[in-house]
Amino acid sequence: MSFTRMMEGNEAAAYGAMLSRAEVVPAYPITPQTELISHIATLIAEGKMKAQYIKVEGEHTAMAASCGASAAGARVFTASSSQGLAFMDEALWMPPGLRLPIVMCFVNRSIAPLGTLRPDHNDSLQQRDKGWIQLYCENSQEVLDTVIMAYKIAEDKRIYLPVGVCYDGYFVSATASRTEVPDSAEVDDFLPPYKHEMYNLMPEDYVKATVPVGSIAERRYGMQEAQERAKGIIEAVDKEYEKRFGRGYDGFIEEYACESADAVLMTMGSMTGTARDVVDEMRADGKKIGLLKLRGFRPFPTEEMRELAKKYRAIGVVDRNTCFGSAGGGIVVQEVARALYSLEDRPLLLNFHVGLGGTDVTMRQIEYMAEKVLEAYEKGKVEKEVDWVELHDLGPVM
Repeated sequence: MSFTRMMEGNEAAAYGAMLSRAEVVPAYPITPQTELISHIATLIAEGKMKAQYIKVEGEHTAMAASCGASAAGARVFTASSSQGLAFMDEALWMPPGLRLPIVMCFVNRSIAPLGTLRPDHNDSLQQRDKGWIQLYCENSQEVLDTVIMAYKIAEDKRIYLPVGVCYDGYFVSATASRTEVPDSAEVDDFLPPYKHEMYNLMPEDYVKATVPVGSIAERRYGMQEAQERAKGIIEAVDKEYEKRFGRGYDGFIEEYACESADAVLMTMGSMTGTARDVVDEMRADGKKIGLLKLRGFRPFPTEEMRELAKKYRAIGVVDRNTCFGSAGGGIVVQEVARALYSLEDRPLLLNFHVGLGGTDVTMRQIEYMAEKVLEAYEKGKVEKEVDWVELHDLGPVM
């Protein structure tokens, strides 16, 4: 039976794993992911979740155990954050290469040194080249829904890639918002039991495991093809989920208040909620600014970005990350720039660094960024390509 109540992001993720009938959960606690694993342990202890929680000595072992369990035929869930992801780095390469559909929550937290216990996105974005699908969530409801959808995506035999469900520590993980928990029977109907066609090591139905074959180049190209196929699968799963449960997230990119917009801001994660309020106020004042919420970062929605570029003449990309010594700007704007490079008529592109180390992204900062994008549109040129917004004194926090 479905129900609705206030729920923190970590609890929502735990309920998503329970409803997905995850069977093995190898994990090591680290702030701000700890409460997620604690919630799962409680659900198991109360008999609400039939799963084996494996207490490991560290994150590296957590991912090693996840790979073994997935190859053996179990539906696997795990999670980590920040330094835990850094310690797990070696093992994180394994699931994509072995085509294991593990679902993992990346509970974003700034990496030390020069980091804090609060979030930016460098910990998950440093995994961007490994082959993991990455979906970024705005609030608790989207976390719960995305965990369920992630299994449907990962376990599709045309994909067989792990999925990272990413959400901001504290701002989402420890902040309660209204969350609807769907009926378990309806989720069972949406998400069939896990059976991997490449692996089956269970003794009651043993067959020789077959791993992807071919040269290294062929296998890596196969992963790239799976990422490309995943674009259509992610869109289709999102639409099916919306039809069944009444909630959808526009696949990769959501357009908000973009009717007749001259320019748009692009955000990712929890700051999107604040950006919606600012955009609403600016639209009410007659300013033609819109908002793009980037939900899917891997695979990157190149084709969709190119279509959006035909509609908006200036795009401001907000990066909650750093990419020191890059060609220019943060990680997200570089992806956007590459997607738009081949277009003959490209929109103006601005980049903003904000929310680094988990600092608050304020309404005043978002208004400032929106004004800069509109100014570029009106002047027909970009005066400052990369803007470190937090270094400005913008006056009182709104």
